[in-house]
Amino acid sequence: MPVGEMTPAEAKQALEASFSPFLAQPLTLTYGDQQWTPTVSEIGVRIEIDSAIDAAYAAGRKNGLIDNLREVAAVWENGLELPLHMTIDQEAMQHYLSDRVIEVDQPAIDANLEIDGSLISVQPSASGQQLMISDTLHEITAAIQGLSPQQIALRTRELQPRLSDGAAQEAQRQIAALLVAPVTLTAGDEQFTWSIDDLARLVRVERVTGDSGDTLAVSLDDAQIRQKITAIADATEVRGDYPRVDWNGGDMRITEEGTPGERVDEARAVDMVTASIRSGGSQRELTLPFAAVAPPVTQANIQQLGIDQLLSVGKSDFTGSAAYRITNIKAGMALLQGVLLAPDDEFSFNSTVGNIDASNGFVEGYAIVQNRTQLEWGGGICQDSTTMFRAAFWAGLPITERWGHSFYISWYDKYAFADYGNGPGMDATIFTGGPDFKFLNDTGHWLLIQTSVNVANRVAEVRIYGTDTGRKVELLGPSITNRVPAPSEPVYIAEPKIPQGSRHQSDTARGGMQINFTRVVKQNGQLVEERNFVTKFRPWPNIFEVNPADLGPDGKPMPTPEPTPEIPLEPDPNQPPAPAPDPNQPPAPEPDPSTAQPAPSDG
Repeated sequence: MPVGEMTPAEAKQALEASFSPFLAQPLTLTYGDQQWTPTVSEIGVRIEIDSAIDAAYAAGRKNGLIDNLREVAAVWENGLELPLHMTIDQEAMQHYLSDRVIEVDQPAIDANLEIDGSLISVQPSASGQQLMISDTLHEITAAIQGLSPQQIALRTRELQPRLSDGAAQEAQRQIAALLVAPVTLTAGDEQFTWSIDDLARLVRVERVTGDSGDTLAVSLDDAQIRQKITAIADATEVRGDYPRVDWNGGDMRITEEGTPGERVDEARAVDMVTASIRSGGSQRELTLPFAAVAPPVTQANIQQLGIDQLLSVGKSDFTGSAAYRITNIKAGMALLQGVLLAPDDEFSFNSTVGNIDASNGFVEGYAIVQNRTQLEWGGGICQDSTTMFRAAFWAGLPITERWGHSFYISWYDKYAFADYGNGPGMDATIFTGGPDFKFLNDTGHWLLIQTSVNVANRVAEVRIYGTDTGRKVELLGPSITNRVPAPSEPVYIAEPKIPQGSRHQSDTARGGMQINFTRVVKQNGQLVEERNFVTKFRPWPNIFEVNPADLGPDGKPMPTPEPTPEIPLEPDPNQPPAPAPDPNQPPAPEPDPSTAQPAPSDG
């Protein structure tokens, strides 16, 4: 642009007019349908007009007189061309482009694998875009050097997802094969089914990074499979019998060897189940293998059980018992002798004694069955359950099931409350298939039960040995309430075996009462339990057995021309009639009658 003959102001005005389009809108940036029109200041561009004018005006003026004349002559003859400089602040331009990133950049979206129960789905991937700032900056720098408005498309690149649809779909295929069918496992007599949803919870998916992209590794949770197999093994284990042990003054010896048990072979079962699921086959019915389990207690380790202290003694008196009753007491105690209880084991009287019949040495005796005294196998066995209850009571062990007798029996009074004195109420009745006596070994150590029957002194005894845990037992009570007199009206029972015209008395009337006492258990001075025990003795009428032909429509004997003397039934000449309760003595605990079932008694 010729600026000769112009003043500096005129030259500046002419230059600004010439480059005004560029200075007003140096460039237009585009990306798809989007456009941006930055100013020269926003992109850091400045045309150095003032310095160019100053350089032109200085020609022929900045040197001495002679040199200036020469320079003027040269300009007159040849003219003088001066460059117009442009300054670019690339930091400002880069900042402007960086602000466009949020409007242009789109991250790539990875494929997504979703597992919802047994439903497996894949959300597809999507490519993204990234603004290439450096490349765009170089292109702008080159374009604007023409000092005319330019349109430049932003340079971008496509971003590919790290996890492709194909990788997610392959994982989906693998998972679908794992979930093709439920798994049915047979362990002994029991079956366990792992549903499709159960199997889905065992599936684990891990993302694996690679140079050319990510993949999904599908696997099964082996730890969870082992846990599930262990639960099946626990539920189906056939436990062997512990050995029977004699205390032998502390030098314990095994009197009857234990028997091995059976348990699912967990390691083999895990391998079988895992292989079946991974195979992808639809036939998934497996029979789990069992392995023998050796008895946990042998003569080699019996001294390591920690059984070294006498924890409690339960005693009862059976003075006046008939021969059948003594036989049954001895048979029951023999079956309880030497029983071991592992930590957390629950003792069950019925399960431990087993069949109360001739096979276990029992004989028939008299017991209360269906609200009357009748012959029953094992009559007198409640002497053993009562004695066991007392031993567990004084050991402070949690009583998980106990039923008191339904009517008062005097021979359970002696030794009932140990050092606290005698009295009714500390008893426990049992019956095969019905009421049981149970307690829990919560000491954290093994327990040993020892029994004895002193026929000469008529004393039954249960001793419990174990580890002293600092547990102490105190008794509050007993107290007697709700005394009820015996019914005045007798009850007549039709019995074809009774000769016509006679009657046999099977039961003697006695009153009812309620006995309350509380066990307080402390361990190392800390309260562990404070539990109330209640026994309710029902009033009991005189009961007579009468030939059905002698009973009238009102259920009472019909009058006879000549009175027939009453013949009291004496099951055994050595068995005394059950006495009425002593009003000065406390009675025995029993469950609430609303929940208790008729419990046979050996009275």
